[in-house]
Amino acid sequence: MENTLVRSRPCAECGAEMLWTQNAWKSGDTGSAAYRCLNGHMIDPVQTRQCPSCGVHDTKRLDNVDGLEHFRCMRCATGFTYPH
Repeated sequence: MENTLVRSRPCAECGAEMLWTQNAWKSGDTGSAAYRCLNGHMIDPVQTRQCPSCGVHDTKRLDNVDGLEHFRCMRCATGFTYPH
């Protein structure tokens, strides 16, 4: 079975594996889950929205048209939009 916490693409900065990590993305006193590699590089969680079909965050933002962000799930290939 495939590990759904590991991102399908490696870190763009160093090539290390990316892992979905709770409280990785800090904003003031609060934290949000985000993809983080072993070297500490992170992906802003707004770049990896949750797939409405399979529930993972391994998604790719394709574009932003008329106030809607278009995403594609890298696990199940579902396309979806999210209000910007």
